[in-house]
Amino acid sequence: MQKPLVAYATEEQLRWLVRACFASVISNRLCEFALFIPAGYHTGQRGSRYQLWMSPYIALCIIRSFILPSWLGGQTQAFKPTGSLGSDLNERDPKLRKNMFRRLWGILMNYMALFHLAFVYLTLVAVVLTSFRSFSTQDTTRGVLVGLLTHAFWPPLTFLFICSSLWTPISYAIDPPAMPDREDLLNRDPKTQVAHPTKASKKIAFGGQAAWFELEYTITTAYTCLVFVASFIF
Repeated sequence: MQKPLVAYATEEQLRWLVRACFASVISNRLCEFALFIPAGYHTGQRGSRYQLWMSPYIALCIIRSFILPSWLGGQTQAFKPTGSLGSDLNERDPKLRKNMFRRLWGILMNYMALFHLAFVYLTLVAVVLTSFRSFSTQDTTRGVLVGLLTHAFWPPLTFLFICSSLWTPISYAIDPPAMPDREDLLNRDPKTQVAHPTKASKKIAFGGQAAWFELEYTITTAYTCLVFVASFIF
C-alpha cells in the first residue's frame, strides 16, 4: 500500500503520465461506443462488465479443461443449453424463490461468489487505508492530493469498476430480477401453436443497475478530464 500505482521520477513525468492516461481513457471510450453501437450500447457495456466478474469462472474452466487431469478434477467441456439448467433457488420467480439467506448462501458457497465478496472487501479496505496514509503522512494540501492521486485515485478509478462489477453476483442474490412466466413473454398462434416473442420482450432492458453503471462511467470520465486539466495548472 506504500507504493504508488504509477512509477515516476519527477513531477513533469507525472504530468505526462496523467495526460497519456487521459488520451488512453478517452480513446477507449470512443472505441467502446463505436464497437457497441451495432449490437446495442448497453448490451456491449454489460458484456464488458461480465468479463470482470466472470473471469474466475472462466479461468477455472480453462484450468479444468486444458491443464488438470481427470483424477484432479479435470473435465471435458460440453455445450449446455441454458433452458436445460435448473436452479433450486428459483430466484427469478417472485412466488417460488427462496429467502435471501438461502440465496446468499447458495451463491456465495455453492457458486463460489465468496471470492467476489472477499475481493471487493479487501480492495475497499486497501483504498481506505491508503487514503488515510496519504492524509497522515503529508503536510501540505498538494502533497495530500498527489498522494491520493498516485496511490488510490489514479484515473479512471479502476477500483470502482472492479468492485461494482464483482459485486454483481452478490447483488443478484440480494435482489434478483422478478421475471414473468415464459408463456407470458410469447405470442402463441392458436392454430399452429407456434410461439414468437412479444414486442416488449424483444426490447433491451434498461433498469436501475444499467443506469448506475452509466452514471459511474460518466463520473469517472469527468474525473479523468478534471485531472487532465489540472496537470496543466498545478
